[in-house]
Amino acid sequence: MKKIYIMAMVAVSILPFSSCSDFLDREPITKPEAGNFLTGAVQVENYINGLYMTLPSFTKFGLGVRSKEKNSDNIVAEKYDQRLHGQNNQFSGASEWQTGYQNLRKVNYFFHNYRVSKELETEDVLSLKGEAYFFRAYWHFDLLKKFGAIPVMDTFWDENATIAGLQIPAKSRNEVAKFILSDLDEAKRLLHSRSKYSGIRVNKEAAMVLAMNVALFEGTWEKYHANDDFAAPTNESPYFLGEVIKWGDELFGCGIDLYKVGQNPGDAFAALFNSKDLSGMDEVLLWRKYSNEQGVFHDVNGNLKAGIVDSEGAAGITQSLVDNYLYKDGTPINPNDSKFKSFKETFEKRDPRLLQTVMNDGAKFASSITATPMHLEEYSEEKKNKISPPKLAGDGNARSLTGYHIRLGIDTTFVSGNGETALPVIRYAEGLLAYAEAAEELGQWSPEIAGKTLKALRERVGVTYVTPVKDSYFTDFGYELTPVLQEIRRERRSELALQGFRLDDLLRWKADKLIVGKRGKGAYIYKGADESLLFKSFSPDNRKRIKERLLLDDNGWADPMAGTLPSGYQFHTDRDYLLPIPPSELELNKTLKQNPKW
Repeated sequence: MKKIYIMAMVAVSILPFSSCSDFLDREPITKPEAGNFLTGAVQVENYINGLYMTLPSFTKFGLGVRSKEKNSDNIVAEKYDQRLHGQNNQFSGASEWQTGYQNLRKVNYFFHNYRVSKELETEDVLSLKGEAYFFRAYWHFDLLKKFGAIPVMDTFWDENATIAGLQIPAKSRNEVAKFILSDLDEAKRLLHSRSKYSGIRVNKEAAMVLAMNVALFEGTWEKYHANDDFAAPTNESPYFLGEVIKWGDELFGCGIDLYKVGQNPGDAFAALFNSKDLSGMDEVLLWRKYSNEQGVFHDVNGNLKAGIVDSEGAAGITQSLVDNYLYKDGTPINPNDSKFKSFKETFEKRDPRLLQTVMNDGAKFASSITATPMHLEEYSEEKKNKISPPKLAGDGNARSLTGYHIRLGIDTTFVSGNGETALPVIRYAEGLLAYAEAAEELGQWSPEIAGKTLKALRERVGVTYVTPVKDSYFTDFGYELTPVLQEIRRERRSELALQGFRLDDLLRWKADKLIVGKRGKGAYIYKGADESLLFKSFSPDNRKRIKERLLLDDNGWADPMAGTLPSGYQFHTDRDYLLPIPPSELELNKTLKQNPKW
């Protein structure tokens, strides 16, 4: 089955796709006779394998999900995210809309042509059918997050490919969320458990975590957007948050344990992202396997080795993300403490996830055979071969804007060539975080819930669990958070950093105060005569280059986008929470209404 799965990662779809607006002029579908198609296990499996192409992946070029979070406050990039800066236009949602409905069309084509007889409908075939329900839920969720109210594609629309037939009204966002949960409920009923294929196929537990994510997203969206133009027609926040708890209680009965390995607690977290085989890590519920031998590989290792944070240009992890992590003893830092002007001290006695997520002194970009560990020391000709500071003086997309590079996913056995590190798609930790947040939002928080969620996640990585207290330096969302909710939000950012979650969290929390008028900053570089060791680690020529190119704020911290974004991001709070429905769709389907202010 592993070989079959690998082939699925490169399988070419057997169907051409089209968006709703292309229905009337698309090419005809090429398919076998309907009476002979999808009638047996092999045909069903081959078709479902093609759906895996639509899941997140690493690509041959670029960093994939690792650099995606330049759309948030976790990464600052020269090629900044246009949505954050309020520069989207009425066509900005076209690609996302088309991709979502293309993928839904392919899933519904499966349901439309499924002809397996009852006597041939084995548990394996039914599990494959469950995978189709999962994929339909997955892509409706993607569209819900981006557009809100949408037409639900629960049938094969080609049967109604006329102007009249395509006048399909959008369902309200909470109706869409309920439809997604119903598909996932059916998926859960049909799917095998993770143990059947060791997480390389969609499974029962993965469907349960996805359902928890859907319910959490909708429940918190409806709470925090209850009084704005993005509100659901009726506020059903308690219902959806209750669904998180219901699914979570069942998930806890599946016997999943957080993975632990080695003497260094950080190793367990790092192993989730720098390993080639995740089959033995039960907490990785669904993952992508890569194999150079099978011709399925990526270039993430090569990019990380070069210090690249964004393949489109110079970038860096933000100081804001670095400041989010606790000390190992479970207490928060004071970011104004002068010791954090020291790059080395910034990482001392901190949550091991910080050290595994961000490059720090002593860490390697790649194999010890070829790579010099990052090392800061005052530059001299005698020591220059031992000194390896962040790439602040580099060129192109390998240049750091902040002093902070990505370490998450670095394979220390990698020398050169094609990358084979696996990609986690759904993890058990997501379910724990969703459960914790829903419980606190519902007023159900307890020591028992803390023990199996927040406490378990922190202690797994060697961070002492401390009963939450108010942290006056914690991110200001513009509204009051309980100490527990503060720590849950901190934990989400620490556990899920650089994995594609941050923008969705900011949007559902209505956290525009973290965006508007803000821009990402970086490490302390130097201040007058009091030059930092980070700055002193460069040669005189490179110090000159850094001074000429890197802007600093009045206190000496890297402020690389001060010239480009002098007033910070100009996110439109009355518009940019949702993408615009493409004008071509509005022209075709007269029942659709454009999202607010577009």
